[in-house]
Amino acid sequence: MAENKAGRPIEENPRNVQIKIKVTEEEAKRIDELAEKMGMNKSRLIRNLLLGNLEDAEFFQKVGILPLVKNLVAFKDKLKGI
Repeated sequence: MAENKAGRPIEENPRNVQIKIKVTEEEAKRIDELAEKMGMNKSRLIRNLLLGNLEDAEFFQKVGILPLVKNLVAFKDKLKGI
């Protein structure tokens, strides 16, 4: 007979790995404001943004245009410096 345990069930794929990043005070303020406007906590907002961009990058890699995208981003960054 299976034991009944109190508490939440164990997840199949738990979020138990932490990744730490550093941001400026201004960036932290922008993240806080956007999270509040979106009605979610900062962790969820950052995870959604990160995973969305990760999926885009994986797609670009699969179709073979990742080097082109990287060059376009580098070009855009150079234009910002002008």
